[in-house]
Amino acid sequence: HRSKEFTQQHRRVLSDPRAVTGFRPQLKEMVYQVVIDRSSGSHMWDLDGNEYVDTLSGFGCSLFGWQPQFATDAAIAQIARGHEIGPMSPLAAEVAELVCEMTGNERAAFCNTGSEAVMGCMRIARTVTGRDTIAIFNGSYHGIFDEVIVRGTKKLRSVPAAPGILPSTAQNVLILEYGDPAALDILRERGHELAAIMVEPVQSRRPELQPKQYLHDLRKIADDCGAVYIFDEVITGFRCHPGGAQAYFDVRADLASYGKVIGGGYPFAVIAGKSKYMDALDGGFWEYGDASVPTVGVTYFAGTFCRHPLALAVAKAALIHMKEQGPALQAGLNARTAELAAELNAFFVSVRAPLEVRYFASLWKVFWTEEQPYGDLLFYYMRDKGIHILDMFPCFLTTAHSAADVAAIVAAFKESVMELQTSGFLPGGDIALAPVAQAVVAGEPPVEGARLGRDQQGNPAWFVRDPNDSAKFVRVVHV
Repeated sequence: HRSKEFTQQHRRVLSDPRAVTGFRPQLKEMVYQVVIDRSSGSHMWDLDGNEYVDTLSGFGCSLFGWQPQFATDAAIAQIARGHEIGPMSPLAAEVAELVCEMTGNERAAFCNTGSEAVMGCMRIARTVTGRDTIAIFNGSYHGIFDEVIVRGTKKLRSVPAAPGILPSTAQNVLILEYGDPAALDILRERGHELAAIMVEPVQSRRPELQPKQYLHDLRKIADDCGAVYIFDEVITGFRCHPGGAQAYFDVRADLASYGKVIGGGYPFAVIAGKSKYMDALDGGFWEYGDASVPTVGVTYFAGTFCRHPLALAVAKAALIHMKEQGPALQAGLNARTAELAAELNAFFVSVRAPLEVRYFASLWKVFWTEEQPYGDLLFYYMRDKGIHILDMFPCFLTTAHSAADVAAIVAAFKESVMELQTSGFLPGGDIALAPVAQAVVAGEPPVEGARLGRDQQGNPAWFVRDPNDSAKFVRVVHV
């Protein structure tokens, strides 16, 4: 594989954390990322020319597949016009108008990544309230800056969750259990010290937890104690509904962070919310020709590449595309994802495989229902069958995924699970076995297309697909 050769060749100079993801000595020779040479829609091709159906979809940033025509056209047009850094682009105002129209927010500001947007929301909350503590929840992912790479303890202390992060960075973060009624009581008790309550409304690590009433309860607590209510919609924004999780669950946040989908594949993120809070970035509304002045104290938030014209141009095109398509775009994807999950879950039950697909909107994720020492092999098998997927990462459907793509994903799961079961790497199995005859398994397969596995006693044997049921294998019997 040229991807493996590429990884080894450049390891000394390229410090890439993903190149070691999933490392353990037993799998050392398979631990490398697929290196992609080109992509189009829902498909990608690696350095060897192997074709993959992409399920990761840029970790959620792709809602339309790679290089959708509207995004490519917008980028090319802007390249010809110019993409200068520093001066204001008229696109900034156009995108702000579209964001506010679609999400129901009053004002918007721009940055490059979801992490920056979340960080900005927290800074605004502390500026406006004059308080220090931000409440967040276990299982949420809010980015890579120090203050959110923390974990909670039973004594409600927060500690760094990775080396290199100072303990002091966790001192003003309160970590609670998401969906737990007891957490509501703690928030009420400590409300006087809260600058903000921040939630990932549906956690990408637990998509089955969709606590609508809980989100409304948090809204009331924030109102009662004067805390800012922040929705981290970097993943849910524009994916579950044109108005994001706020529209989906019918609850309004004070501030929200957006990213991924809105960028159309380009690095772009948004802070949006009520003017009362967004004014902390620029002092609020004032006019020329009279005595008005900025009336609100401001914090500092900036970045050289914020409002990059190329990213703005593609974001504008993505927003217009979603506006024209309407809620049916997301509703259709959500329904297709539910169908995918239902088919796979029914299969897992039928073959007694300890797996389950859990999902929200067009985000879906594979979970083991019991610990499996060789479970990570499933994802290697999937990649070998042309599905771009990573061990236990969330997956996403896009408008570029065809019915054939979804069928290929389902087929790869079924084949991989059954092969792992026949090889003894996974428990379960509902494989139709022909009468067993003694045979020596060695050398070439006895018939074309046969695959080596293990029978119910654990002995090596050859199997072929059942001609009466393509979802099953039968043992090749030698006579």
